[in-house]
Amino acid sequence: MQEYSEHPLNRKYNIDTLFTSIWEFYKRWFPSLFIISFVLSLVTAFFSTRMDLSVFQDTTDPYLILESLKSMTVPYLVIILISLVANMLIQYWIIRKPLDPEGNIVNYAGTVIVRYFLPLLVVFIILGVFSFFAMILGLLLFIIGIFFAMIYVILFFVLASPVIMVENCGIGNTITRTFTLVHKRFWPNMGWMTVFILIVLVISLVLGAIIMIPFSGGFIRTLINPEAAYEILEFTKKPSFIILTALTNAVTMPLMPIFGLALYFNGRSYEQGSAGIGYSDPGPSVDDLTP
Repeated sequence: MQEYSEHPLNRKYNIDTLFTSIWEFYKRWFPSLFIISFVLSLVTAFFSTRMDLSVFQDTTDPYLILESLKSMTVPYLVIILISLVANMLIQYWIIRKPLDPEGNIVNYAGTVIVRYFLPLLVVFIILGVFSFFAMILGLLLFIIGIFFAMIYVILFFVLASPVIMVENCGIGNTITRTFTLVHKRFWPNMGWMTVFILIVLVISLVLGAIIMIPFSGGFIRTLINPEAAYEILEFTKKPSFIILTALTNAVTMPLMPIFGLALYFNGRSYEQGSAGIGYSDPGPSVDDLTP
């Protein structure tokens, strides 16, 4: 952990300094993060367009629909794995690049695939099972419960990658450390995560609306005539739409990994009673959300 004491996100936060630090880090590394995220988004989009969803427009036979879904199992798994590797790679780049100026994306990709992919895949599967039961419990408490459960579950996923990549611990220790960090400052973590998700959602909605402008004619025709819904599938396969979508994804894709690392370092700083080398403790804040 000592080598990470100079990381620009390694400090103790209140809600003001948290979002300020995330924004400063994002601006500082935006060109590189944008290019990496754009390329990874294009790769994911390429595999997504290989699946023919028009079959669901042409048949109402449950048997044929089920067979079509079975045939898409492998492509869906490939897309999920690619997305998982992409997020791991961005997370590792955010962790290592500020401390390793000579590092490059190829070396980082090799490290992620060889060292972290399988352990994190197992961790995410275990967390996925836990998430399923958490969401079921949330459903029993209706809208507020499901929203609370969703935020709670996301906290585990955003903290698991920094834990295993910074501390190099095993699967069991990663899950234990993640649970500890989530609950160490539970209410501030929940509050900060809620605010951050809302910000990212607003940004995504605005960017999504912008890229839809050139295709609004087809979308409006679909609303007027639902039988022409296949047109949506057609223009989502257009290279122009894929490129625009990848560009917008590249803007928001690095945000959650940056937030997750900042939240991880904040939890570590409170455990150690330290603000990290090179940084001063911002002190208590009325925005800290601690009950």
